[in-house]
Amino acid sequence: MDLALSFFLRLMLGHMIGDFVLQPYWLVLAKRKGWPGLIIHVGIVTFITAILAWNTLPIWWVWMIVLFLGHLFIDQFRTFVFTDNSKGKGLLLLILDQIAHLILIILIAWAATGWTPADLQLLWTPTALNQYRLMAYLIGLATVIGVAPVLEAEVSVAVLATQGTEIKQTVAINTLDRVLGGLERTIATLLLLLGYGLFTPLVFLPRLALMIYQGQAMTNRTTMITKVVTSFATAIIVGLVLYNIPMPLIFLSS
Repeated sequence: MDLALSFFLRLMLGHMIGDFVLQPYWLVLAKRKGWPGLIIHVGIVTFITAILAWNTLPIWWVWMIVLFLGHLFIDQFRTFVFTDNSKGKGLLLLILDQIAHLILIILIAWAATGWTPADLQLLWTPTALNQYRLMAYLIGLATVIGVAPVLEAEVSVAVLATQGTEIKQTVAINTLDRVLGGLERTIATLLLLLGYGLFTPLVFLPRLALMIYQGQAMTNRTTMITKVVTSFATAIIVGLVLYNIPMPLIFLSS
């Protein structure tokens, strides 16, 4: 069970870092232009995962090849086939895309080690190894830093579509928005984990004030509210998932 859980968590962490944290806007656009950009993206995901999975299994590299081909197969649909983002379809396509990647990771972990979802129960026990707890928390951190900005953008586009405002092109994520959002979600999640959940709404006030100061509250109130609510919800969900997993002891060996 330990090896199976370790391999699965390494696959998940590699995916979260490669597919979100290390996918800047220029790479998103490069993917849309053709195979070179798509191969670069999939190569980054596989490279990061390979570093994490290095020598965990006797033939670990074979599964990295499977991961590369599987990720490439899934992403080519989102990149070249399902390109219609009108009427808020981008959010649905993002969800379906990530479900497909999760299924791929589950199948690889199962075929390589016999992993099953029941193995995750080990994370919530006091005997969970430090390295597993650390990987779980890093996956959560990658979610609040890398996934949330994408969700903010896609949820905003979907909400605007319900109000009759169509945005069909790929939405760029503002750098300041990404930095402030990542910081606020990390702090909010940490407060929740430390038992100070009542203070988490206060963390989001600075970015809200900045949006109002910049005039976004007047020009696009819907987008502003949607982004903040999505950001807050992401932090709460990640915090609740991690709440009962013992905090990793970073400076101690497992």
